[in-house]
Amino acid sequence: MAAVPVVVFSDFTCPFSHVTEAALRRLEDEGLAAPRYAAFELFPAPAPPGTPSADDVRAALPLAEELGIALRVPPLSPRTRKAHEAARLAEQKGVGGAMRAAIYAAYFGEGRDVGRIDVLVELGAARGLDATELKVVLDVDTFSAAVDADRALAARLGIAAVPALVVGGGADAELVSGAQPYAVLREMLERKGGGLAPGANASGSA
Repeated sequence: MAAVPVVVFSDFTCPFSHVTEAALRRLEDEGLAAPRYAAFELFPAPAPPGTPSADDVRAALPLAEELGIALRVPPLSPRTRKAHEAARLAEQKGVGGAMRAAIYAAYFGEGRDVGRIDVLVELGAARGLDATELKVVLDVDTFSAAVDADRALAARLGIAAVPALVVGGGADAELVSGAQPYAVLREMLERKGGGLAPGANASGSA
């Protein structure tokens, strides 16, 4: 079966976005999903920054443990616009998934301020991005319009919270709101794609 397109609206300070993206990366590796990520700042300027929610982290923890990813309550809630811009450059350079995973891990695993350009440049350089190019891109807001366009698309689709997934394309597209377990996403993608991924058995195991 062909990989199913999935547009993923998410934010780097959302633990539910973190676990959903981790599940989708696994499904992408298995040939089931073809994700495209759309930026959705939870607290865009000039709104005041939010506060990390221990309740949200605890609620997402079972899904994180299932996927083997670290999830801790971070000490701060940075603005994420620059993180989304950095991820957009990484996507263009073919390391989008690795960069996104690194940003989430730095925030939820290490408590780092992923709104800082120097932190993002360090993370990007470790994933193969040119540090000078990334810093310039962030300094001059190269992808700012793309971030705005993603938010406008979310508004047209009636999306007001993340994560939100548009699964499939055309008339078959389905809007899915909220974090979903890996098994639920896999079943949905198999249904949309019309069958099991190559090498998978009926139980869903490769």
